[in-house]
Amino acid sequence: MFIAYLKYKKSWIALIGLLLLLTNALIQLDAGIRVEAQSLLYLNSLFLIIFLAFLVWRYKKETAYYKELLALSNRIEEDWFEEIPKPNSSFPDAMVYTLLEQIHQHDQNKRREDQSAQSMEHTDLASWVHEMKTPLTTMKITMDAHRSNELAERLHASWLRMHLLVDQQLYISRLANLDSDLRPEQVEVKQMLREEIRELSTWCMEKNISIELTGNVPSTVYTDKKWCRFVLRQLLTNAIKYSPADGDISIDTAPHENGSVIVTIRDEGPGIQAHDLPRIFDKGFTGENGRIQNSATGMGLYLANEISKKLHVQLQVASTVGEGTSISMIFTRDNPFEQLRRTLL
Repeated sequence: MFIAYLKYKKSWIALIGLLLLLTNALIQLDAGIRVEAQSLLYLNSLFLIIFLAFLVWRYKKETAYYKELLALSNRIEEDWFEEIPKPNSSFPDAMVYTLLEQIHQHDQNKRREDQSAQSMEHTDLASWVHEMKTPLTTMKITMDAHRSNELAERLHASWLRMHLLVDQQLYISRLANLDSDLRPEQVEVKQMLREEIRELSTWCMEKNISIELTGNVPSTVYTDKKWCRFVLRQLLTNAIKYSPADGDISIDTAPHENGSVIVTIRDEGPGIQAHDLPRIFDKGFTGENGRIQNSATGMGLYLANEISKKLHVQLQVASTVGEGTSISMIFTRDNPFEQLRRTLL
């Protein structure tokens, strides 16, 4: 920084050097002024020593504030402005501080506006979803009342897919407040699976897909039932969507290491390309299969993964192109929910 300071003060240094040269020239050329050569050397040395001392003092004083700002720039956090020291001089440190204060204030105002707009957007989305649920519920009641009607039966699968998309949007709007909505309890994984399979049975019948549920081990876990069912729903809908007509889906519940439970859903779909596997949980990523389907939103697995993190559930995917995909949910025993349950026993 000292070299940069010297470059910044080069005009002042040049002026001092010029004045020193003029003083020496005046002493040498003016016949009325007689100074011995040793005295002139002493005068120049004293002048330069005093100037260098003054330059070093001014360097330390003028750069002290900027050194503090530079140190702060290496660890900028959310409350960065509160850590900025107050200036000791009115110029130029105070002007820099005022500028940073205005930048901080502008950033805070912009952030509040963005949060307000985002909150309104979420509110509008949630309101729209709830409004959509009313006519969908009416349609469901009407179709259930006319099960013998062939048209109503054919509409049921389309209604189901519309219901799933609206339901997905509702969970998207609630995702930001997920932590405050969690209510862990003891639930039976197989029972949740049966409920979700029952909900999706119309879609399965439309594609003539059979679902086999295996595993006779206890599958009681401690988690939030509503959000866990949503994750299972996303995984099952993905399996049904990509399964071929007359295909099979197998769901196996088995014990895992350290007393945890693992649920594995396997389909006979086209499989996932190896280069797509690392990105399947990215928001909005559809992959090659999604482009072929033209109905993929890239949100299902993203939501399932984000919610699973909050539920302390691990998702693992394995796939072979042309053979199918298997995705596993691992309910670990070593998680905050389970530890809380044990403390309450």
